[in-house]
Amino acid sequence: MATHNRSYASADEKLRRFEVYRSNMEFIEATNRNGSLTFKLGETPFTDLTHEEFLATYTGDVRLPPERRGMQDDSDEEDAVITTSAGYVAGAGAGRRTVAVPESVDWRKEGPVTPAKHQGQCAACWAFAAVAAIESLHKIKGGDLISLSEQELVDCDDTGEATCSKGYSDDAFLWVSKNKGIASDLIYPYVGHKESCKKQLLGVHNATVRGVVTLPENREDLIMAAVARQPVAVVFDAGDPLFQNYRGNGVYKGGTGCSTNVNHALTIVGYGTNHPDTGENYWIAKNSYGNLWGDNGFVYLAKDTADRTGVCGLAIWPTFPTIR
Repeated sequence: MATHNRSYASADEKLRRFEVYRSNMEFIEATNRNGSLTFKLGETPFTDLTHEEFLATYTGDVRLPPERRGMQDDSDEEDAVITTSAGYVAGAGAGRRTVAVPESVDWRKEGPVTPAKHQGQCAACWAFAAVAAIESLHKIKGGDLISLSEQELVDCDDTGEATCSKGYSDDAFLWVSKNKGIASDLIYPYVGHKESCKKQLLGVHNATVRGVVTLPENREDLIMAAVARQPVAVVFDAGDPLFQNYRGNGVYKGGTGCSTNVNHALTIVGYGTNHPDTGENYWIAKNSYGNLWGDNGFVYLAKDTADRTGVCGLAIWPTFPTIR
């Protein structure tokens, strides 16, 4: 684990971590030898953690209350008209129409995607997913590619319940809209825990959004139409041990521990067909576990699944920002 700059408080703790690491590596190697997966497992920053420790530290509560889901419009109207910031309502632009979209999109190749970041032991995945979407939209609309501040959201977002263990990306978009912008992480750097809001920095606006569009749940086709225009934040169940040790080389389909009991947030930055390793349709998602997890911090997820909720609940609550 030297690659991951691990240090331990005592010799006993180091020995315990080594035993956990060895057990996880045995699981990884046995699973890869089995050959039944459409992706590869490997050492990640979390290989010295038990699965229970991983879940407790690196996942959080992103499940929306039932009353929030009632805000969605799943009607048969031509456009999906969804929640936005105060006084602003807009169509998703895809809705119930058949919309021509590219067969594949990868916003990383177009330039408006920052490298994968690491949330650390503050499970503010909701903030990272939201910031990634804002960063990309700002660049797509003609701005510079700027690494924005997740910490400002963790500290200052008073739209809902914003903490290191709970929060919602759509609330983050609404807060940025209400604040008329968000600072860069150079101005308001990430510290990995919640602090008092630095109100003197709230007037620093390196990017802004107008509001938020939330797509109807269980519609991967609408997510695809939206991602053709910009990255989209989604919720996800990261509860399977396979996800903890995902290292790429194929499409993640979840495992027996994958459900719609979502506990994590990602940003969809592309999609495609006929993945070179598996021949399957896939999403490209940006994670917040650093670049030593997955494929340089990104994960390929199964797309167009038989389950309408998407792989591991991906299609339950897709949301994205709008801009002035």
